[in-house]
Amino acid sequence: MNSIIRAMVLYLLLLIALRLIPRRTGNIMTPFEFILLFLLGGIGMQSVIGDDRSLVNAVLGVMSIGLLHLLVSTLKQRYPSVGRMVDGTPVVVFEKGEWQEQRMNSVRIQEQDVMAAARQQGIRRVEQFHFAVVERNGSVSVFKKEEDED
Repeated sequence: MNSIIRAMVLYLLLLIALRLIPRRTGNIMTPFEFILLFLLGGIGMQSVIGDDRSLVNAVLGVMSIGLLHLLVSTLKQRYPSVGRMVDGTPVVVFEKGEWQEQRMNSVRIQEQDVMAAARQQGIRRVEQFHFAVVERNGSVSVFKKEEDED
């Protein structure tokens, strides 16, 4: 029972901690961010397993985290406010030809990250796009200007 409680507490703490860490997807994570996530997972599993390294204890920990994840995803589906709290909301970081510095700071993203996403879509210059959005999952969507929009 102790393992189940520790697993649930760990899940909730990691959920809160990951909401405080900037949103990034795996393809634009820096090595620092990968290290941080691996360390969080390793430290967390040690606290869940503790001294009892039995298969039953490991299964209890994994099942507890899985069930709690299922509960949170169900709550997100049923209550949009839980989804906004857990996953965040999209943030417009470039609009009307200007970088939105305060919003960029809030999601901890830099112009270079947005420009990298733009280049992946064939956009080479900032003058070529209308606006950019950091999505809930951390990816960056860049919307190209229409030809007659200059």
